[in-house]
Amino acid sequence: MLEEGRYIRARTAEQKRERMDAIMAAADGLFSGMPYHRITMGLIADKLGWSRAGLYKYAGTQEEIFLALHAEKNRAWIDELVAELANAPMPHGEFARTWAEVTARHGSFLRYQDILISIIESNVSLERLVEFKRSFAEMLPPVTSLLSRQCGIDGAAAADLYLRLLFQATGLWNHFNCAELTREAMARAGLPPITGTFIETYADFTGMCLEFASRHDG
Repeated sequence: MLEEGRYIRARTAEQKRERMDAIMAAADGLFSGMPYHRITMGLIADKLGWSRAGLYKYAGTQEEIFLALHAEKNRAWIDELVAELANAPMPHGEFARTWAEVTARHGSFLRYQDILISIIESNVSLERLVEFKRSFAEMLPPVTSLLSRQCGIDGAAAADLYLRLLFQATGLWNHFNCAELTREAMARAGLPPITGTFIETYADFTGMCLEFASRHDG
């Protein structure tokens, strides 16, 4: 934080949390406008108005920052799913449509998910990755319980279903929100244009998965 042009180091846990929130907001803002590989700790520090040395007091690498962003956005997605589908079980079509509509409101999370395994997780320490995986595991019970109620399946099957829906959402989001350059390349290559919408396509997939899970429990 800057105060009258002077960097003030955080002393309390609350101040440290405020600094990390500011760091995450700066990184998130950069990622909304440029690809991940162009973002550096220097850019994040510049956006904050800090020195890089000041930034390194709170985050050792940009991957640590992006892990924290992924976790925050993943939790926000799960929280909204659980809230919007609190009346489950319901007809699978209704559940699937709501799941897809909620997911479409969390497109920024899907962008983080797209680079999680291939880029972010490959550039952090084992200790930090274990911490991240634990936080992910702690998020799962509410959404796996939701899927268990909807499909009449056990926790393990519900966790598998959740991951299936998560990974498909990431791929479909990228498909429907690809760059204009990609669309132009597809057209020049003679490939058919992208049709339909993310919500429609993802709702269809989610509905099929729900039906399958309901029929094949155990």
